[in-house]
Amino acid sequence: MDTTQKSYRFCIEPDAPIATLEAALQVVRRLDIELRALRTTSMPHGMEVQMRLAAPEEDLLTLCRMRLHNLIGVLPIREMPMLVVDNVRQAAT
Repeated sequence: MDTTQKSYRFCIEPDAPIATLEAALQVVRRLDIELRALRTTSMPHGMEVQMRLAAPEEDLLTLCRMRLHNLIGVLPIREMPMLVVDNVRQAAT
């Protein structure tokens, strides 16, 4: 089955970063989206979060981003560029 992947990067306000991160992960789980990678970094202004997600349809990832944006404590979300891998070239190597 083909999947669409997207990477999101955002900051969480310092008020309650763990509770906000838990709420963000609940959004991902409720939409039945695959969490492929998660990285958090503590910053003076809160917590920086990087998520790589995969879903069978791109619309689910867009909906996930919209719901994450509506969470209290989540600052603007940026979509990170994905590296394009040429599977044909890799197979030949």
